[in-house]
Amino acid sequence: MYSTQESAIVPPLARQEIMAKIVTKRRIAQNVFEMVFHAPSIAYTAQAGQYVEILYGQDYAPLLRRPFSIYRVDRAQETFSILFLARGSFTSGLSQKRRGSLISIIGPLGRPFQWDTVQPRQHILVAGGIGAPPLYFLAETLHNARAYRDVGDIVVLNGARTRSLLIGIAEFSRLNVHLYTMTDDGTHGEKGLVTDRLRFLLEQPCHLPRTLYACGPNPMLKTVATIANEFRVPCQVSVETSMPCGIGFCNGCVVAQNTPQGTHYVRACWEGPVFDANTLVW
Repeated sequence: MYSTQESAIVPPLARQEIMAKIVTKRRIAQNVFEMVFHAPSIAYTAQAGQYVEILYGQDYAPLLRRPFSIYRVDRAQETFSILFLARGSFTSGLSQKRRGSLISIIGPLGRPFQWDTVQPRQHILVAGGIGAPPLYFLAETLHNARAYRDVGDIVVLNGARTRSLLIGIAEFSRLNVHLYTMTDDGTHGEKGLVTDRLRFLLEQPCHLPRTLYACGPNPMLKTVATIANEFRVPCQVSVETSMPCGIGFCNGCVVAQNTPQGTHYVRACWEGPVFDANTLVW
């Protein structure tokens, strides 16, 4: 049984454009920035796995919005943050915005992660590079839930190509989770892939049922889904794809999904971005 409080999709009234003020902006790694916004309507209702659509300019450049996963939420301060890599014209332009600037945002959007609130489980979170933000939000949510219910163990596998692209090292470390960090080149933590560590972990006995949650590059997600299927472990993945509108109209973000009626295309922005990994066509 899954929680209705933590996983319910936000009603349409919350999906409206707001002008959110930038509270802080900080560079946390090479070309990686965390930007905090004051946005009460998003801070109060956001759930782990959801995202926002941002348009940082008020003219035709850029023309389309971009999706950003919600990274951290402070309901008391009425703020939320995003984490992004400045590598193109949109994200580089966003990184130049100053504190106090107003940014056009729609959100929170999308289907969040769901988790069992009845039976304690071992929750295994697999993050790849810039896919870490929604999983940090999930880890923090599970961590905070321990104050009023037994959610079980929380394990985080956080990996990237190199140390400069490893996101959320300090943030994950502050939570009461079992944290493993991996880099392809061995510049931080273990040398290797998060999927190798995942396979090793699932080979070990556990007294709790397990659930996997993953976000990262599609090749990583495909491997995680394959391993989850091999070990018969439920797995939810947050797909990374372009979502120009975020409200289900443009159909620019469709992914193939298997259903009892056959293969169909669904909108990642609306039916996702979180999916049961076993239903996707990889």
